[in-house]
Amino acid sequence: MLQIVFRELKLCYGFVRRDLGTGLLPVPVFTLASLLYRNASKEEMVPAIANAFLYGFLYLYTFVVSNQITGVQEDRVNKPDRPIASGAESVSAAQIRYWTLTALYLAHGYTLGVGEWALLWVITTIAHNPLGFSNLGPTKDLCMGLGCIAQLKAAWGIGGSPPAMGWEWIKVITLYMLWPIPLQDLRDVPGDLAVGRRTTPILLGDMPARIYIAAGIIVSQFLLIKYRILEYRYDRSTIALSVALVLMTIGCIFRLFAFRSLTSDRFSYWLYTVIYVFQPLSACITLR
Repeated sequence: MLQIVFRELKLCYGFVRRDLGTGLLPVPVFTLASLLYRNASKEEMVPAIANAFLYGFLYLYTFVVSNQITGVQEDRVNKPDRPIASGAESVSAAQIRYWTLTALYLAHGYTLGVGEWALLWVITTIAHNPLGFSNLGPTKDLCMGLGCIAQLKAAWGIGGSPPAMGWEWIKVITLYMLWPIPLQDLRDVPGDLAVGRRTTPILLGDMPARIYIAAGIIVSQFLLIKYRILEYRYDRSTIALSVALVLMTIGCIFRLFAFRSLTSDRFSYWLYTVIYVFQPLSACITLR
């Protein structure tokens, strides 16, 4: 029994470990922002955050399993340690895992009152993976933008605040996910070429893609800092927060152009995901 549990935990970690930052963490963090905005009691916060963690985990887990079912050939080039690519999990077993997780995810979203956003994510996942929207840059990037909306709208709803303020933040954060998201594809160009994908970096070429990504990071962070953070609250905490975001933005853009290799692009994408998680955290600090 212990061996079965250990194997399951190992497989689970193998599926989700690369995407915990963008897939899981923003949900409980943005839920906390919603709770703080409406001055929720501590007694309300504990179960809400726990439910948000479970929702975020299922949000991530359903997607990565589906993604890895349809991306075995690419993973054998770019990420051969993943469960299916490495042979630790068969495709048929992974399909059973996906549909089981999807049913749990939809049920949990329904009980939390965010069923429509859970459904949007399931539809987006199907479009991105089995329907092949991920094979073309513009449609792949659009799916990531829709996924951001589904993720953060659900998180805000779990926190129980009126949707208007949440949507003001989500629009700007979604721009960051929609526009510069091709940064994740810079590190996967060899595998994408091997399977015939035409991601944004392949369509634009390396240097134009880096300029496009940098522009998206700059515009989205300018809008976030000026019109969401400092316009709502101007004090030491938000000034320090804004400085931190500016420094991370500069660091990410500098790396994009100064270190152009697959290894460096992996680290640049990691920094990009840190900035993404920092944006719901910014809402917590600003809306408290």
